[in-house]
Parts: sequence; structure tokens; C-alpha cells
Amino acid sequence: MFSDSPEREFLYNRSMFNAEVAQRRIDVARQLFAAWSSGDPDAPGQYFAPDGVLDDVASGRFEGWANIRAFFARGLERTANLTLVPETFWVNDDGLAVRYVMSGEVKRTDSYGPEFVGRRWSVPVMSSLRFDGDRVCHETDFHDKAARARSLGIFT
Repeated sequence: MFSDSPEREFLYNRSMFNAEVAQRRIDVARQLFAAWSSGDPDAPGQYFAPDGVLDDVASGRFEGWANIRAFFARGLERTANLTLVPETFWVNDDGLAVRYVMSGEVKRTDSYGPEFVGRRWSVPVMSSLRFDGDRVCHETDFHDKAARARSLGIFT
């Protein structure tokens, strides 16, 4: 520790704190994404603040865990075997960004037609997560709404 300078001590402590917080946030994000991938609409709730917000650029804004859960449950009605697989994390003082691949199998004929039921789509996603302690208070997901159809070969 640098006790000869308050500024140096502050910077040292801050960098040590951030490394621990960064790893803890990455761990929470991995657990959250495993929960999104579980098929259980209640599973992600333990990682979200009760008054958290989910902003999905393709689907809308959902405020509070009850609304986020309802949105997620509706998605599970259309998608089987949903998986969100994190690939890369970037962390700062406010939270983190994560690039991941989201994929799932078409369940309903009204999604893309009967010939696509059971076929798996896959899309790249970029998300930012802001934290309140060890819980996500705001998630923003960036992905192209037409990417699922393109991955199924519907659009080229």
C-alpha cells in the first residue's frame, strides 16, 4: 500500500476494488445468462433488482421484475431450448458489456411457418448490464430483429 500519498493510496485501493467487483459482476452475468438459458421464467429473478429494467431494442422496454418475467415467459412459449452463451465481457465502473450468441428452436407455426418448427436460429447480441450491488438493475440488449429469420434462411 502507498501510505506516503493519499492520492496514490486512493488509486491503489480503487484499482484493487474494481478488479474484485469486475470479476464478481462477470460471475453474476454468467449466472444470469445461465438462468435465461434454463427454460424457467423465474430463474433470472434472483439476479435482477425487483425494480430492474430490461430494454430490448427489438421488443421494447420492461420495467420491474414482474414485467420482465412476463416478457421472458412469452418468449419461452415461442422458443424451445433457448441458450445465451457469453463470449466476451468488458467491465467499467457502472457495469459491464457482454457479447453473446442467443439461439433457440422455433416452437410455433405462427412464428415462421410450419416448415421451421424445430429448426434452430442463432443471433449475435450485445448487451450492457448496470448493477445495484450484485443484482442487475438495468439490462439493454442490442440485436437485429430480423436476424432470427435470416439465420433460418428466410431472408438473405
